[in-house]
Amino acid sequence: MGFFTAFWFILPAYVANGGACLIHNKRPVDGGRIAWDGNRFIGDGVTWGGLLSGTVMAIVFSILQFLLLPDHYPIEGATIYEAAALGALLGFGALFGDMTESFFKRRLGIKRGEPLILFDQWDFLLGALLLSSIMFVPPMNDILILLLLTPLIHFGANFTSNKVGLKDVPW
Repeated sequence: MGFFTAFWFILPAYVANGGACLIHNKRPVDGGRIAWDGNRFIGDGVTWGGLLSGTVMAIVFSILQFLLLPDHYPIEGATIYEAAALGALLGFGALFGDMTESFFKRRLGIKRGEPLILFDQWDFLLGALLLSSIMFVPPMNDILILLLLTPLIHFGANFTSNKVGLKDVPW
């Protein structure tokens, strides 16, 4: 596929990951429950509102990709319903990957907002790739492109978000 198509394919996951932070509520997915180690299961950073809104944003974005540039859509001959399904898998997969990483960070005693280098950058990507593989598996060279590209985009987006006041820390 190449750089453009690899990035174009994963873009709904990026939208979900960024969008979940913009629209969320105060109801954490773990319900405030404490795990066996005395820490929260996931924490306040993952809410039902963010999970739902991020997934919906990914679906809408995937449909827009399909409608605007159908020749570049990753699944040849896809329908609008398949575009919606792929968006749902990419979006929910990204957020599930992020949620899974939050679970493991809490087990390691790492608090919300504290960095865990590379895991913070790859969690949503790996979740999106894993879940979307139900419908589509990109070529290995595209996966490698995404593994290299994602940390750079992640650092740039977080630095910018911090500078404009959307995030307290630049990571």
